[in-house]
Amino acid sequence: MYCYHCGQKIDETKVKSNQAEITDVQELNEKTSLSYICPRCGHLIHPNSSETDLKSLSAAAHAEMQRGRNSFASGMGYSLIGTICLVIAIIFFRLAHKPGLNYALQTESAEFIVSMILFVVCTILIVLGIILVTKGIVKQKSYKTLLDAIQNGTFYQ
Repeated sequence: MYCYHCGQKIDETKVKSNQAEITDVQELNEKTSLSYICPRCGHLIHPNSSETDLKSLSAAAHAEMQRGRNSFASGMGYSLIGTICLVIAIIFFRLAHKPGLNYALQTESAEFIVSMILFVVCTILIVLGIILVTKGIVKQKSYKTLLDAIQNGTFYQ
């Protein structure tokens, strides 16, 4: 769904209602209505929802879940490549200890410079991978909750 006021894609989230004021189930059904609020600009999208609106919201949630899966997969790929770079960096670091000099570390050698570059690259890749994996898991979980609420007919915002 898109907000017609700001032109941005709606990132739907579930907002809990204040149930301390409402004691009766029928009163809850009378006072509760489905409405969509654009999280970017805050405008009310639809005061009453129809089946078409829920289908559109469901399709948008499925698309966001796919983006979450893509983010998770990219993060795992970056983490794997970072781990491979870490192993190669450790090998080059070990090669920087020259046997002809009683296994002393030679900081001017090409092996040491390559190992330091690979340590930096692997750190960046692993951190980026962890961020993307976390982002993907959070996005998948939040939109799965939204889809479950739509499926069960309990989506109220």
